[in-house]
Amino acid sequence: PPSHASSPALGPARRLARHGVFPATLGFALLATHALLERGTAPEAVVAIWFALMPVVAVLERLLPRHRAWNRSHDDALTDAIYLPASLLVAGGLQALWGGLYVALASALQAAVGSPVWPGAWPLAAQVVLACVAGELFAYWAHRAMHEVPWLWRFHAIHHSSRRVYWLNALRAHPGEHVFRGFISGVPLAVLGAPPEVLAYWMVIARVAGLFQHANVDFALGPFSWIFSIGELHRWHHSADKREADHNYGDTFIVWDAVFGTRFLPRGVPARQEVGIRGLEAFPTGWWAQQLAPFRFREIERASGAGPT
Repeated sequence: PPSHASSPALGPARRLARHGVFPATLGFALLATHALLERGTAPEAVVAIWFALMPVVAVLERLLPRHRAWNRSHDDALTDAIYLPASLLVAGGLQALWGGLYVALASALQAAVGSPVWPGAWPLAAQVVLACVAGELFAYWAHRAMHEVPWLWRFHAIHHSSRRVYWLNALRAHPGEHVFRGFISGVPLAVLGAPPEVLAYWMVIARVAGLFQHANVDFALGPFSWIFSIGELHRWHHSADKREADHNYGDTFIVWDAVFGTRFLPRGVPARQEVGIRGLEAFPTGWWAQQLAPFRFREIERASGAGPT
């Protein structure tokens, strides 16, 4: 069961913590971003705020656990620890690789239109909101495709194979997934020419939300359940029942799920504690075996007694 039995039983301090921990963390990150940019810090360096918040979220999992059992290793801690640096290296390398292509596409678009495409005269806050909404549209469809296209699901299944949802497995992803989703998700903002400071705010918001998306922290979403794809919304996305998991595709925001009818948050029903992929119990748990899993998926299905997908 979750760490709390019912809301009325919670003390005022616990209720305040549940409702305040996410907006307080996000607010701190945004204020820190503003301060660093004002001091002349390079926008790409501002994202380091994310690294500083990792241990904070790890501690919160101990202080405010959603499921205490998820704070114990499920034969996954070493695997996820390997994914952290490996995924950062892969994602960083791919970003550099795509950079040249993005510049070429941006130049072609600007030449075709005859003027800069990005509304640089808008207030900064409006530009950040536009970046969040526009960037999320591409990220939404890339993620949804990985659930609905069978050969893409073979790569994305690695992320869903975890038997618990906690902060460290946010980066559990195959390099093939990084190639597909990383390129598509980066297209709109890079090609439209969003300025570096706007990208800095967007990245900080996305990274902080990403930490809370997988965090085993018992926090209340409240009105944020219509803004961010985090907490209970993402726990439903990790349900072992794929019919429930095929919802809430937003990488950071839930807006496009609401538009396209894939938002799933049953009123008064907590997300399942059983996560993973039901019917695919033979999925490997080791890092190297998972790198090979998309190419031996039929074998894993047969070992699990499941039909092909």
